[in-house]
Amino acid sequence: MRLTPLARVLSLVGALWLVGALGALGARPAAAQSLDVRLDSALSGGLMVGSAGRETIVGASPMLMDFDAAFIFDGDESVEWVLGALMQMQYTPAFGLNPQVRLRRHAGPFETFAGVGVPVYVAPLTRLGAEVNLGGAFPKDAPLALVASVSATTFFMGADLPEGSAVFTFNGAVGLRLTF
Repeated sequence: MRLTPLARVLSLVGALWLVGALGALGARPAAAQSLDVRLDSALSGGLMVGSAGRETIVGASPMLMDFDAAFIFDGDESVEWVLGALMQMQYTPAFGLNPQVRLRRHAGPFETFAGVGVPVYVAPLTRLGAEVNLGGAFPKDAPLALVASVSATTFFMGADLPEGSAVFTFNGAVGLRLTF
């Protein structure tokens, strides 16, 4: 059976997420598990850099709406496993997924985080990339908090990218977090 490039990418993303999740649960003794859930939603925009032939093109990146469900297992407040969704609202409306892992730290009333993700656009665009992000939440333990972040993303594979080139985006995001 031959898989399409999109099916191969989605299989790889799912396998990487599963290996990471299993590794995080790996060497712990058997015990009842707890699960904390945080929902983030943010609006983002920024700068996009790409190439066309020998020219470098710089412009505004499309406005995005990010929806993230962050899962904290067994009260481990230092790591969040995130299932993210992306909605591109400008230019060509598109939908994508962005699984991430975030490392979290607390400093006074603030929470800071640093994360890595694998954004994959699935409809109507097909695009695969890698992302790093930094951000924070205030107040850290409130049921409703303000979140802000910056991210750098590179898209290096996809049917809508010019052949042999990558697209880079540098975005800032502001939104809200709801903790359960």
